[in-house]
Amino acid sequence: MVARAWKYDSSPHWVVPGFYLGQDKYGHWLHQPAGALVARPGTAHLAASNALCLIPHSGQWIATLYADALEDFDVYIDLSSNIGWRRMKRGAWEVNSIDMDLDVIRSRSQGVFLDDEDEFAEHEICMNYPASLVRSIGREAGLLLGTVINNDAPFNAEHRATWQSKAERLAAQLAEASKNLDN
Repeated sequence: MVARAWKYDSSPHWVVPGFYLGQDKYGHWLHQPAGALVARPGTAHLAASNALCLIPHSGQWIATLYADALEDFDVYIDLSSNIGWRRMKRGAWEVNSIDMDLDVIRSRSQGVFLDDEDEFAEHEICMNYPASLVRSIGREAGLLLGTVINNDAPFNAEHRATWQSKAERLAAQLAEASKNLDN
C-alpha cells in the first residue's frame, strides 16, 4: 500500500510505501520498512529505519512511530484532513490525506512539541484555509499534544509493541520469500 499526502492547494507532498498490518480500536497500522523510497517533489530518500504508521478510524491526523531507538524522532504526528482510502490495481490500497502543516512531535533530544505553527499561519492565509478547519486542526493538535505528553496509547511503547512485533514477522516473511526467489 502507499500513503500519499497533498497540500491544501492540491500540490503533491509526501509519498510513503508500506505494508498493511491490521487494525485495532485506534485505527489501521502500516509497516514502513527501512530502505523504502520516501519521496515528495524535489526530494527523496531511503527510510533510515523501520516505522509504524497509524491511520486513525476518526480524527485529523496520521502518525508515524519510529522503531529505532537511535532515531531522534519517536512519534511524529501530521495534522491532516480529508483522510480517505482508495483501492488501486492488483489489490493494493492507497490512503490519501491533506497535510495541514502542524506536527506533534516527540523527539528524544527535544521532548514533546508542536512544530510548524509558522507554516500553518502562513498557509492559512495564502491557501485560504477555512476558519472552521483552522479551529478543528488547532483543537486536534492540542488533544494530541496532551496524549503524547501523557505517554498514552496508542503513542506509547507498550501499545505499539504488538504492532512492531507484527512488522518484524512480516519483514522476516518478506526476506524469506525474497531469498526463495533468488534460489
